[in-house]
Amino acid sequence: MSVTWVLRPETGTGTGSEAGAGAEAVVRPVWAGEPPADLPAAYLAGTGFGGEVGQVLQLPGTPVTVLLGVGPRARLDRDAIRAAAAGLARAVSAYRHLAVHPPGPDLRPLVEGYLLGGYRFTRYRSGAVAPTDQLVEVLAPETPDAARGMFEGRRLAEAVLLARDLVNEPGEALTPPAFAERAAGIAADTGLDCEVWDGPRIAAERLGGLLGVSRGSLVPPRLVKLGYRPSRWTERIALVGKGVTFDAGGLSLKPNAHLAGMKADMAGAAAVLGAMSVLGALDCPVAVDAWLPLTENMPNADPIRVGDVLEMRNGTTVEICHADAEGRLIMADALVLAAETGPQAIIDIATLTDAAAIALGRRVAALMSTDDALTDRLRAAGARAGEPLWPLPLPEAYRPQLRSRIADLVNYTLGTRHGTALLAGHFLREFVPPDIPWAHLDIQGTALSDTDHAEWPAGATGFGVRTLAELLTTSPHPPA
Repeated sequence: MSVTWVLRPETGTGTGSEAGAGAEAVVRPVWAGEPPADLPAAYLAGTGFGGEVGQVLQLPGTPVTVLLGVGPRARLDRDAIRAAAAGLARAVSAYRHLAVHPPGPDLRPLVEGYLLGGYRFTRYRSGAVAPTDQLVEVLAPETPDAARGMFEGRRLAEAVLLARDLVNEPGEALTPPAFAERAAGIAADTGLDCEVWDGPRIAAERLGGLLGVSRGSLVPPRLVKLGYRPSRWTERIALVGKGVTFDAGGLSLKPNAHLAGMKADMAGAAAVLGAMSVLGALDCPVAVDAWLPLTENMPNADPIRVGDVLEMRNGTTVEICHADAEGRLIMADALVLAAETGPQAIIDIATLTDAAAIALGRRVAALMSTDDALTDRLRAAGARAGEPLWPLPLPEAYRPQLRSRIADLVNYTLGTRHGTALLAGHFLREFVPPDIPWAHLDIQGTALSDTDHAEWPAGATGFGVRTLAELLTTSPHPPA
């Protein structure tokens, strides 16, 4: 769906015509417990419309009047506006021209929620009908804040939709080389620096984890390095995103029921690419490097065996106790690379463990960190962005469970059912120097949604794009 957004004051367009003239539908916000005075209360009660967030009631007329529930006035916030706008998008997708009275002056969540809620991935549906192109007039004063809010909402939504498109692609189509080619094209379009390392370069750089995992695939691995540099900056942050484009489990083959969502095992890399794509447009004041290790985890070439030992880039040796604990292996190499550049902080994001989803469900991502200030910044950014994060501990008492009898570490602790998300976090922590603040986001539970929920449609959510963009664009260390 292509949506053109126009900001128009309610009093007119400057040509004598009324703003919104010619619209097929006019959208009016309704607060819960405050029914419109011009509509009979009995009629509204009969329809079941009470102004709850995301409720939509269409009233016949020319133009059609669309009542949009935004919840209680006292609880109107960005989350409520985004959710309401997403419900609106799904309800009015057939209209070509809308005039929308916004529920408040902050237009960013309105635009963001509408575009995210209206998303559908239909590329492989032979009978799919092309979505209706829309003109949406937002009836609000033409102020710099309003214009900026609409711009930011649109660009952030586009970045999330990029990540969703990547995650929704079948593994056959989005192989590591295809992902890398897509990343290079996006970098060229958005002014990012980009390097793509092929198999020989990966071997020359001693990325033993990435090479080991890729051995099982007939498709070669890639590593993508992206860079963003503003004209002036005082903070530099590194991002690492897990990019397993299909995870069959290697020799520790997953059962068929678990394979259905494994094309999404590159959602971390997709989120990082989406966030990087919007930094220039949002005038991000932070210098950012991003590392995307890309591979498949397959059993059909020369896969790593349980009991094999891999040597990571920093010389750490890892005994393979489970071939399906592969994400941490490729992330370890990328974390070492990121640390070598000396950033002020490193943030990684990965669909890493089912244990995180079991602990926190499908709407909240796990956060583990070595730095309280970075934890607070990420949680605040996630709250503003509508992507909640919850901190999990990294108890030192758990660290000995990673010891190997024949190598420095094991990649998985066999026979341990409890605390496995924390053990995965501990493993990653081993590859970040203690003097660099580090945070790990486990998005296993939030990368996919089973149903339409607020601005998350069924399928890929693009979780993490908005949190990373929010954190980076609101740096506490602005350039002088």
